[in-house]
Amino acid sequence: MLSGLAQVREGTTDLLVPESYTRKGPGTRTGEVFYNKQMEFGRDISVMLGRVIFSEGQRILDGLAATGARGLRLANECGVRADFELNDRDIRAAVLMKQNAELNSLGHVRVNCRDLRCLLAEEQFDYIDIDPFGTPVDFIDSAVQSCRNNGVIAITATDTAPLYGTYPKTCFRRYGSTSARSPFAHETGLRILIGFVVREAAKHDRAAEPLLCYHADHYFRCNLRIRNGAARADAAIKKLGFIGFTRSTLSRTADTARASDKDAGPLWLLELSSKEVLKDMKATGDLGTSVRCGRILDVWRDEADMPPLYYGMDELARKTKLAPPKLVEFIEYLRDKGARASKTHFDPKGLKTDLEASELLEHYRKYHKKR
Repeated sequence: MLSGLAQVREGTTDLLVPESYTRKGPGTRTGEVFYNKQMEFGRDISVMLGRVIFSEGQRILDGLAATGARGLRLANECGVRADFELNDRDIRAAVLMKQNAELNSLGHVRVNCRDLRCLLAEEQFDYIDIDPFGTPVDFIDSAVQSCRNNGVIAITATDTAPLYGTYPKTCFRRYGSTSARSPFAHETGLRILIGFVVREAAKHDRAAEPLLCYHADHYFRCNLRIRNGAARADAAIKKLGFIGFTRSTLSRTADTARASDKDAGPLWLLELSSKEVLKDMKATGDLGTSVRCGRILDVWRDEADMPPLYYGMDELARKTKLAPPKLVEFIEYLRDKGARASKTHFDPKGLKTDLEASELLEHYRKYHKKR
């Protein structure tokens, strides 16, 4: 049994969690049922998304549920009559999930205590959430096969160092892609993760299409719609490619063909999120991190149409030896000059633009002269 419990509240859902729960950062295993308070933001995002994509009668699974925080919040706060199921192979987690379901009068929520891969092999769902401690690669193939046509798989990855390029060999072993250190490594890592899911789905003549994919804090999060059809799978594969970076010029390249052994990939090259989904999502006041949700939602909408790969203001400053201006003012300057430009959620000091690196640096220098 757990050594002691504390009650916390997320959104409109009350949760019993271990007293020693993680309050900041990625967290560590303690031998008790895992709960990380910092992930409340990610769960708020899941609720926002669920309110848009869930429909009546669906089967919705929180596959590695631990305390049941995400699955119970989806059942309690999304306002849809569906079959919600929570699963964790740890019996202590299953017991705690049942307590939390009762605490919120969610007696209809089903709790399983099984190995997730076995459950996915035997049953099918319209939404499958996979939030492991570390890499999700062990569960992706099973999830792709278990997901119904037009269903959604939601994946968290906290093994950020390999995806960032810190451990490229590990990244290649796990994801079949080469990662590389760069000023935009957060975006490269997310695109590698998406690309991996696309390739896994294609093995089964299925396409994986990004609905909402992002990087936050210490993790990557991908929500992808799974659709049947070899032609769709082929079309998705064609959206994979490689990313190159020349440090001396800050030049970035994104292409379906590999130009150098140093290029990162294969990875996803196109949009990270659906504009239609972003348009319908709302950061309502009942969410505990509603202010942060609203801010990032605005940035996601702003950068949704932008080309891949962002630039950091500090990166531009080091290259030109000119102090970085205020981000918003510089973005407005670029727009006034006819360029497309936006903030990016990957970096609070970053921007995306359709300008080539040489053009961006030229505008950066002209901006300082103007001042």
